Amino acid sequence: MRKWRIGLVGCGSIARLNYIPEINEFPNAEIVAVCDIVPERAKGFAEMFGIREWYKDLDEMLAKSDFDILVDTATIQAHFQINLRALQAGKHLYSQKPFATTVEEATILIKEAKKRNLKMSISPIHMLRPEIREAKRLIEEGVIGKVAFVRCCSSHGGPEYFQYRDVDPSWFYKKGAGPMFDMGVHGLTQVTGLLGPAKTVQALSGVSEKERIARSGAFDGKKIIPEVDDLTLLLLDFGEATFGFVDCSYCVKATKSPHLEIFGSRGTISITEQPKRQLQLYLDSREMGVRGWMDPIVRWSEFKQSYGVKDLIEAIEQNRKPILSAEHARHVIEIMNKCYIAAREKRAVKIESTF
Repeated sequence: MRKWRIGLVGCGSIARLNYIPEINEFPNAEIVAVCDIVPERAKGFAEMFGIREWYKDLDEMLAKSDFDILVDTATIQAHFQINLRALQAGKHLYSQKPFATTVEEATILIKEAKKRNLKMSISPIHMLRPEIREAKRLIEEGVIGKVAFVRCCSSHGGPEYFQYRDVDPSWFYKKGAGPMFDMGVHGLTQVTGLLGPAKTVQALSGVSEKERIARSGAFDGKKIIPEVDDLTLLLLDFGEATFGFVDCSYCVKATKSPHLEIFGSRGTISITEQPKRQLQLYLDSREMGVRGWMDPIVRWSEFKQSYGVKDLIEAIEQNRKPILSAEHARHVIEIMNKCYIAAREKRAVKIESTF
């Protein structure tokens, strides 16, 4: 069995809590190098996880370290340049979301990977999740009939509110980040993954909370002034009177609503997050003699972030396209950018890309 060598850039909480310990459990992969612009973080991660190499400069890591796959868990604004340099260095790529911030940047990365015959897989991991795959199967097999609309919650109370952090959360409120690129990407990936490419987007968007105060971590009490919208509501048109609604914000301190619901002419699929992620099905079928909620038909334990890396490795070995495709990610990036145009100009904006 070949052991794939991995270099990771971006030594933050998601790398420490998820990617590194989970990848270390893979029998066919090994993290051989880590990199961060704060050298103390890179050195600390190397010591914590027994990784033999650490770097403070990506170009130095790409030049000196012998690895096959780059895993990019850096900040959103840094993704494009990191990903481009990795591909140019001949590395397969797994990137945290989004892998770029514009359609133009995403297209550059897709062309670069194709030119060099490299595989590229893009977070978020939703289309690998069992409950999302089951929902897609139910939709495609017509179990709930013709889909009328999908509703997805893609919000939380803000990174300064709900997570313990030893890193200043202010960057989430800077240009190029915000809840759209941090959270909206999750909802949009799921909705388009289930229904296919959107045709148009309409939106309302603005800054709801003019000042934020960190509630946990090393920066507890710090005041943050948002430079980007913290609340966006999107309406997607998929054609044939099939719509999608996604709320994307840092304004939801708590909710008891289902995370995702799909409403069809013969039933409803409801996916909840708490206490365990589960899928429930409501059917109204004269032929089957059923009208009501079924017992939860899908239940499982937590799905791991690193499964996107696992799928990338399998795609390389099997010479197939990763399930988390860059083309799908590019489509979501176009929606995220055009929703701001739609909100500002108060009109539906056409989506050009597909996947």
